[in-house]
Amino acid sequence: MRTLAVCLMAALVLAGCVSRVGGEPEESPVSTERPVELAVPIELRPVLETGSTDPAAIVLPTEDGERLALAEPFLTIRRLDKAEITFEENAGTWVLGLDLSTADGKAFGDWTADHIGERVAMVADDEVLTAPQIQDAIPGGKIQIAAQYTQDEAKALLDKITGR
Repeated sequence: MRTLAVCLMAALVLAGCVSRVGGEPEESPVSTERPVELAVPIELRPVLETGSTDPAAIVLPTEDGERLALAEPFLTIRRLDKAEITFEENAGTWVLGLDLSTADGKAFGDWTADHIGERVAMVADDEVLTAPQIQDAIPGGKIQIAAQYTQDEAKALLDKITGR
């Protein structure tokens, strides 16, 4: 009985020593069910260079007021195999992860391979949801959108993309 009491006391002391490291998430990652049908299709549109005179371009504002000239969509996404936000400890920020279907992933991978360093806008209902720069080719359709997002900002973007 004494051994059980000592073990129980040691467990309680050890439990009290555990603390949260600054910057780590307080909540668990947020993930959607698999797959997720989007409430509104997402158009992926190349962002044109400033001063572009493409007559087919449309100009839309971003959430922070930037006005982007956008080309015709090269891909329209209607379903995601998975969508989630996770905390990236190395960067100290939240990351949005989107897994495209096989066909959409192939088309997106081909496009990104030819457009590294350029921006692509995710547009739903004529609203630019985000317009990240392509850092590298993205074969397989596993997109990671990283910025200095808080958990609430990353969740809000996930909700906008999925229409939830």
